[in-house]
Amino acid sequence: MYRRDLRDTDADDLLAAMATADAAVQAAPGPDGDRVAYAKAREGQIDLWLWDGETDTRLTSAGVLAMRYGRGDPAWVDWHPDGDELAFLSADGDVSTVDVETGEIETLTGYDEPDLGLAYTPDGDALAVVTDRFSRASLALVAADGSRVEALADDEFLYGDPAVGADGTVYATRAPHRSLFDFEADLVAVDRDDAGRGTGVREVVAADGVRVQNVRPRPDSTEVAFVHDESGFDAVSVVDGAATDADPEELYAVAGAEVADPSWSPSGKTLAVTVTENARANVHVVDRDGFADELTDDDAFHTAPRWRDGDVLAVRDTPHEPPTVWNVSEDEQVTPSAAPDFGARVPTPETISYESAGEEIQAVVYPPAADADPESVPVVVKAHGGPTSFDRFRFDYRAAYVAALGYCVILPNYRGSDGYGRAFRMANDGDWGGGDLEDVVGAADAAADAYDAVDGERAAIYGGSGGGLMTVNALGTADRFACGAAFYGVYDYETFLDDTDDVGWQLMKRELGDVATDLDNYREASPIRHVPDVEDPLLVLHGEEDARVPISQSEQLCEELDKHCKRYEFRRYDGEPHGFGQREHVVDAYTRVADLFAKYLDVDPDDGGSRPHPTDEPDRTSN
Repeated sequence: MYRRDLRDTDADDLLAAMATADAAVQAAPGPDGDRVAYAKAREGQIDLWLWDGETDTRLTSAGVLAMRYGRGDPAWVDWHPDGDELAFLSADGDVSTVDVETGEIETLTGYDEPDLGLAYTPDGDALAVVTDRFSRASLALVAADGSRVEALADDEFLYGDPAVGADGTVYATRAPHRSLFDFEADLVAVDRDDAGRGTGVREVVAADGVRVQNVRPRPDSTEVAFVHDESGFDAVSVVDGAATDADPEELYAVAGAEVADPSWSPSGKTLAVTVTENARANVHVVDRDGFADELTDDDAFHTAPRWRDGDVLAVRDTPHEPPTVWNVSEDEQVTPSAAPDFGARVPTPETISYESAGEEIQAVVYPPAADADPESVPVVVKAHGGPTSFDRFRFDYRAAYVAALGYCVILPNYRGSDGYGRAFRMANDGDWGGGDLEDVVGAADAAADAYDAVDGERAAIYGGSGGGLMTVNALGTADRFACGAAFYGVYDYETFLDDTDDVGWQLMKRELGDVATDLDNYREASPIRHVPDVEDPLLVLHGEEDARVPISQSEQLCEELDKHCKRYEFRRYDGEPHGFGQREHVVDAYTRVADLFAKYLDVDPDDGGSRPHPTDEPDRTSN
């Protein structure tokens, strides 16, 4: 479909460096206040590290489960109250511990089903966990020596984000299977008898159509802080966890913003929270009476605040800095980073808003150079995945690399995106490929309207997962883009249900209905039905080990493209799951995307020194 090395290859080292930069995921300050355990991603694998102020020690080498969602992070690692070991989830989903002095690792659960969240009891004798051991996302108690696993809740609900109060009560969120926690979830408690065994599930806070998350028991109290969205935006409330069907007290809300991830200070007098607004997330500290101080006010994204003595630590990243553990109270970096300064080579993004089919859409934009000639810069639209995710002021090598090549890159937070309130998050339910697609297609015009240097007639689109399906939908329904690149997307929802994992299956039921009664929704939302109308070249990329969106989705798409004699190329990446992590695969994939854009957006950066790759590569499939 094209020859290689059409792009400005001087930026390729930037892509490689940004894609492989160490990235902190979540931090857990030790009980002694001197040490910080944190999960760190390095070249596609996440492991536990320990920073003592002088030495950064790697505690695991086989990988751990940890995830940075962006808001409302559950705990993936927890210190034993004695401070001598850490509990974590291994890459296989087992509850494990590591001795922080000797590095000895012990597996507490070794069954086939994965565990998904954990928290020590105050005495350190057990861990509350969410596990698939008994049923999907059941609630259990694991003895600290691994001798016993007790089911606390094994029923028709999903449980999440376990926490343990000072009196040993186990708290968690609970949602119907179809809700997947983003539509409706309750705060529940499991009281324990004198022997430490559970006495049954008790509802603490439950309301129709309200989502509870981030359960955080207050130290030395029966009060529990939590987040819910009854007002339409996430806010922090407090409730007496010893009561049943209690009346919660709203503690802190910010108009038009999402307040999440509360973390009690050791004294229990104050809470650190994140406030997400305008694609940024900053940290506020709130006292028990609801009075707040803003600790940060940056073009940055902060998650998972945790207390270390009187200071608040959080994972912080910016468009130019990979995630590190940051002391937001003192405005200083805590954990080391070997990443160079990317600011000189990556444009500084900003936000713009535009109207689309009756909705105000906010987008993050890497703008054209200030001295660019009028209508000289092509625009590239990057559609995020999820679809209930959102783009923000974070370290994003995918967008930064394309921007560094000289394009204006716009990242629309289309309807269905998180971070803008409940109504907006639900705005594309049952309407995938409707208003949300209009928002994405309209982003190219919005960039052209906002910047004189942008040539809106030269536009391309790309994205991964939900962004991949958006890319195919856009090429098949709108005569707006010259080309597109689709990473590991869902293209036929009807067949997707047969191959995806449990989370993918539940997400489909939540968003599109029950396949037994709402099959037409699945068919109408499937981008593959638009293939006959795709007139522009498409690059399809997928990992061989993708369990969330199996590669059969891309294979099926390419069969349909073949059938209709469309221009495309299909690239397969061995060993890659849902999202690419290996350096050589990231560089190969995104330089191919850059070459695609250069060709079809009429950009010629060649100084005469490029060396085109041969076009007869063995796994190339194209018409």
